[in-house]
Amino acid sequence: GHLIYKCGGIDQRTIEKFEKEAAELGK
Repeated sequence: GHLIYKCGGIDQRTIEKFEKEAAELGK
């Protein structure tokens, strides 16, 4: 999530949402 944040300047709330979804996909 931090890499995307650095590249795209996405806000923290979006990052948390993305990481949560990624965790679900990881299962």
